[in-house]
Parts: sequence; C-alpha cells; structure tokens
Amino acid sequence: MKTFEPLTYADLGYLKEFEPPGWGDLVPRFSYHMANSFCKPVKLTISGKTVAIGTTIFHKDSAWLASIIVHPQSRNMGYGTAITKFLVDEVDLHTYTTIYLDATEMGYPVYKKLGFNLEMPYAHFKADKPFAERRISNAVIPYEHGYLEELLALDRFVSAEDRAETITRHLQSAMIYVNGDSLEGFYLPALTNGFVIANNDVAGIDLMNCRLQLFNYAVLPETNTTAIHYLQQQNLVQFRISRRMYMGRKRAWHADNIYNRISGQLG
Repeated sequence: MKTFEPLTYADLGYLKEFEPPGWGDLVPRFSYHMANSFCKPVKLTISGKTVAIGTTIFHKDSAWLASIIVHPQSRNMGYGTAITKFLVDEVDLHTYTTIYLDATEMGYPVYKKLGFNLEMPYAHFKADKPFAERRISNAVIPYEHGYLEELLALDRFVSAEDRAETITRHLQSAMIYVNGDSLEGFYLPALTNGFVIANNDVAGIDLMNCRLQLFNYAVLPETNTTAIHYLQQQNLVQFRISRRMYMGRKRAWHADNIYNRISGQLG
C-alpha cells in the first residue's frame, strides 16, 4: 500500500540510510524543514516501509522542491517520480506561480519527464590544495539593521522571488559590502552553503574572499564567468554540474549577480 505522510522527528533515526554520497548528514536539513512552518517534508511509504523522502519550501509566491531522495534499495521502481509528482501536486500554482528545484544527474531525467524546464546549470568547484591568505576589503563590514530594506531589495532583484522570511532569519552573522552609504552586496555564512550576491564584480569578489575563509568549495551559475575565472585563479577546480529547473512562470532573475548560491534547496 502506497501512502504519503508528513516526515516527523521520529523518522530522523533512519535518515542515515538515505544519504547519497557527498550529501552529508541529512538530519540537520530535515530538522530545519520540520521546525519551520514554510517547509513541508514528506515521506513515501510502501506497506509501512519508507522508500522516499522530500520536502517543499514555500516563499511568498514561489516554491522549491528539495532533498528528494529514494532509499538505495528502492531505486528504479518509480518512487522518485511518485514523490516528486506528489510534491508538485501539493503546490497551488495560482499562489506559488513558479516551482524550482536543482537536479542532480540522477534526478534530471525524472524532473524533465514530469514537465520541469532547464533554466541554467550550476558549476560546482572545490579546492585541490589549501587556500592562500586573502585580504578582505574594508568595505566588507558586519551587518547593520539600517541596511535591511536595501539587502532584501537586492535579493528580490537577483532572485525574482520574495525570500524575506528565510533571509531575515540568518542576518546575525551576515557581512555586507557598503560603498559610501549604499549596500552593494551581502554574504550570509549561516545560510546553508554561504550565500553571496552583489550588484557588481568588485563587491562580489570581495565577499567571495570573505566566504573562502570558511568554505573550501563554491557553487554558482555557469553564466557568472568573472566569478568562475576568479575561483580558478584561486586553485578551485570544477568537479560537476547540477541543473536549476523550473515549472510554471518563468521569472527574470539575474544569475550573474550570484557569487555563491544558497544551496540546492533554495537556489
């Protein structure tokens, strides 16, 4: 018997069995999903056994599908398609006019068959040797409350989404790039993979330098060639791509202003 049910804290104990190579511990991400009302994590069970998991993350008028994983012993049985279709069907496209996801090589054919469109590849980089010391510009300063509206406006311009509820939860450790009195970019180290966006390359590279003090990898849209060239100069090497996909209304977002994405579950 096939059933779809909310994922609960009691399910966290077996998530280790689902972890794909390179994904890391699934417990923190699903704990986050369960703790926040704008996320809806679910599980697909067959005769009482959980065979697939996934979640939907809702912004004001858009949604992301995330962490769609099939148990290794239950692959190639249509369960990935089934849980993805369930998650899509649960989204009201009149309210959330675009559904996004970031597809792995394994997931891409499934999502394409279900009607998702390819929007843009993300390039994934990692360091092959330790980083050299980097000078951080004096324009990069800790976040100050007076810049909140500028920060959220920049995120809306770049993403074409209203993600204020998610962004504002991670400002305590944020760094911003300020030129004169204007905010030109920001970096959120506590938001998953260390989100960096900026409205120009100078601010973007300086914030990347700040981020690279903590992270030995980077993920960004393939079209941001300036940032990619900079990563290559810093001895990071590209090791794979993933594919940002969408269903519903196509939005005019600005990929070139992303100097590191949030994660595969938020763009």
